[in-house]
Amino acid sequence: MRTLYLLSALPGSGKSTWAKRFKNEHPTAKIVSSDNLRVELLGRLDDFSNEKLVWASFLDRIHEYAKDENAIVIADSTNILNSYRAYYLEQTPEFDRHVLVMFDIPLPIVYAQNKLRGGDRVVPEEAMKRMADQFEKPTQEVIKAYDEVIHVGPDFIAEELKRQNREDLIVPELLK
Repeated sequence: MRTLYLLSALPGSGKSTWAKRFKNEHPTAKIVSSDNLRVELLGRLDDFSNEKLVWASFLDRIHEYAKDENAIVIADSTNILNSYRAYYLEQTPEFDRHVLVMFDIPLPIVYAQNKLRGGDRVVPEEAMKRMADQFEKPTQEVIKAYDEVIHVGPDFIAEELKRQNREDLIVPELLK
């Protein structure tokens, strides 16, 4: 059975961390990351000069991994709009199951996590605000189109910080 997990959240929400943890628990899973493709194709994470190539490669890689009849593929990108969530569902009919993974992380935590990323992984504050303003909660139509919807909450961030022995970074919002 082929399964596609489509991640959806703002930068700094823990998408890539969740994907890596999921892969550790499911070793045959493949991660397709827009960030990693940007580095692979353009040499830098913050190079947005050829987004058409990055996103075509993103979908191509998903299709490539889907050739395995037991494929488990994690699509690691922001997917902040319902149109994106619908697009990847429509473009990947070869998958038997489509799972939407929504990260319900409060904005103050997302902003704090973004600042902890370091280097070229930090998304500029203006871009973060723009994306936060554009972010759409999934519509009932999108939710019904997916076979399953997983909600990842702030407890995931708190658990991960504990696993990394970084309890000093746990803010009160994570403990609610």
